Amino acid sequence: MDKKWLKKLVLVIGIVLLVCLFYWLYLEFHKEIALLFNPEASREMLLREVRSHGFLTAGILILLTALMCALPGLPTSVIGILVGVCYGPLIGSCINIVGNASGNLLSLTVLRHLKLVEHEQKASKWVKRISQMKHPKTGLMIAYMVPMIPSFVVNVTADSLMLSIKEVFLPVLIGALPASILYACGGEALFHGYTKTAVVLIASVIVLVLLVKLIKRDHHLVN
Repeated sequence: MDKKWLKKLVLVIGIVLLVCLFYWLYLEFHKEIALLFNPEASREMLLREVRSHGFLTAGILILLTALMCALPGLPTSVIGILVGVCYGPLIGSCINIVGNASGNLLSLTVLRHLKLVEHEQKASKWVKRISQMKHPKTGLMIAYMVPMIPSFVVNVTADSLMLSIKEVFLPVLIGALPASILYACGGEALFHGYTKTAVVLIASVIVLVLLVKLIKRDHHLVN
């Protein structure tokens, strides 16, 4: 099959799966949505319904997070926060980590075997910066940590470095930890209405942004 048509086919399959998962998610949360717009419903009833979801919903959220992470340009933060609202910081963090790590590994596998990205597309500034670092694996791990750097770009970088899935597994897993935990804790803060916690989480995101400076600094040290 022509590479151009293969790209379109993979994209269409991904979008169809995404729509199906969102519809499935709507079916799981239709009671909560109805309560949210019902002026007679109490907050306690809404919160009780939100925290009533089990393994099936968790599986849907993991699949949805993984697929959104694998497809370029889709933010997973909203799903990550929803996970925190439904499952709390501990279980929610685990769900987010599994979803984000699985999505990045899936994206890497697709990039590796289907060669969907042209050589010219690998010449972005992030690909160059991380590839030219003294410690590129560390650069990948930091890049996965920073929510402002698209995961797909980092995956393209890992593919351009010709790293095996085994070699990139640990950077992907560790890189998924901070944002996954932050989103889950953010959802917990929203659930309880903790304003101070929300402020701390915003400060933590700023710290993650500052990690970008470390990538640039390491890049300059090599040059």
